[in-house]
Amino acid sequence: MNPLSAGRSYEPEHEEMELSPIRKAIADRVVASHTEIPVFHIHAEVDGGPILELRSRLKDEWEEAPSVNDIILKCCAAVLPDHDVVNAGFVDGKVRLYKEVNVGFAVATDKGVLVPVVKGANEKSLADVAEETRDMIAQARKGRLRASLQQGGTFSISNIGPGRVTAFNAIIGPPQTAILAIGALAKRPFVVDGELAVRSTMWLTLTVDHRAIDGADGAEFLEALVAQFEDPEPACAVG
Repeated sequence: MNPLSAGRSYEPEHEEMELSPIRKAIADRVVASHTEIPVFHIHAEVDGGPILELRSRLKDEWEEAPSVNDIILKCCAAVLPDHDVVNAGFVDGKVRLYKEVNVGFAVATDKGVLVPVVKGANEKSLADVAEETRDMIAQARKGRLRASLQQGGTFSISNIGPGRVTAFNAIIGPPQTAILAIGALAKRPFVVDGELAVRSTMWLTLTVDHRAIDGADGAEFLEALVAQFEDPEPACAVG
C-alpha cells in the first residue's frame, strides 16, 4: 500500500548520524550567530597577483615559505588597528574595542571546521605567523588542537582555497563583529589602468554585525584591506 494513500507521512529510507562534540559545538554556535546577529555583506574583487609574487619570491629565499593565507592574515592584522569597530566584539549591548589583534582562521578537518587564533598577529613577523599556523593546522587535523588556541579571537578569516567557488558569505563567530570570506584565487578578466587584462583575482566578502558597524565603516575597512593586498610587502615586513 502506498503510505501516502493511507494518510501517513512518507519518510525516505535513511540512517541517522549522531553529531560529534565538535559538530554539536559548531551547530550551536552558528545557530546563535544566525538568530542573534543582524548582518550585512560587503564585496570587493582584488588583484591577488602581488600576494602570489611575494610568496613565489619567498619560496626561493626561505626554507619554508608562508602560505597565501599567511600573507592574507598578516595584511588583515596590519589594517585592523586602524578600524577599531571591526576588531571588536558585541557583548551585553556594548561594543568591546579590543586592544589586541588576534586573528582566527578557519581550518577544515574531518570532524568539522576549527578556528585557531594567531594572537598579537600585527606584532609578529610573517615567518613567525607562518610557523604558528603550520603547527596549529597540523594539530587541528590530528584532532589535538587545544581549546586555548581557539579562544580570544578579535577578527576571523575564512579562505575557501583553490577550486571553483568564486565567493561565499561566512558566519560571524560571536562575540566578534566581523569575518572575512575569501573566494578561490583564479585567473579572471580584470581592468588594469583602464585596459582589460587577465589577473589572478579573488573575491572578498566582509560580513559585519550591523549593531556595531555601519556600511561606511565596513566599506572603509574593506577598501583599506584591498589596498594592502595589492601591496602586501609593507604589512609582511619583507624587503
